[in-house]
Amino acid sequence: MKEIVKQNIFNEDLSQLLYSFIDSKETFSFAESAILHYVVFGGENLDVATRLGAGIEILILSSDIMDDLEDEDNHHALWMKINRSESLNAALSLYTVGLTSIYSLNINPLIFKYVLRYVNEAMQGQHDDITNKSKTEDESLEVIRLKCGSLIALANVAGVLLATGEYNETVERYSYYKGIIAQISGDYHVLLSGKRSDIEKKKQTLIYLYLKRLFNNASEELLYLFSHKDLYYKAL
Repeated sequence: MKEIVKQNIFNEDLSQLLYSFIDSKETFSFAESAILHYVVFGGENLDVATRLGAGIEILILSSDIMDDLEDEDNHHALWMKINRSESLNAALSLYTVGLTSIYSLNINPLIFKYVLRYVNEAMQGQHDDITNKSKTEDESLEVIRLKCGSLIALANVAGVLLATGEYNETVERYSYYKGIIAQISGDYHVLLSGKRSDIEKKKQTLIYLYLKRLFNNASEELLYLFSHKDLYYKAL
């Protein structure tokens, strides 16, 4: 990832900032998933697969930064500890570098086509999430599918395309499901944390919409707790 930044960013100060963001990453699950799918579907050129995975991880990092800036949470992250304008510019730089690196691999053009498609889906899902569009559980699931599932699909479908040259609908489908599961799990843990902004912003998460059905005493008590910030933070 750092090598890709080095090849594309000539501003030394910006490069160092991007390096620090990359160093803060603890996992590279999207790159690993892309490479895994590449190998499972018969790919043998691990060098190309690794470079594709690095480009994908740069895109995911840019998405994570913009997501935190938009949600105004995850305050322990490096990009949340500096000027927001500087972080936003860094995120856009990473986004551009990530796309450039994937395009420059000069591989199956279908890969770049699907990368752009999934990135576009993720941005539209993020917009609906920011604007709190969801009013039903089904609408919330669709937002999650676009915002999170599309990014997992990006990695997995790209890996398969690199190996076989063909789009695989089955891989896309279960990738969306995996993204939905991961986001639901994340939303659940956020409900029990005073460090995130979902409660403050009264976000229409799937869990919150589910509780709003008031189907038993526990759901009523939880919803009441979430609706009264003083009680909620006291209970954490």
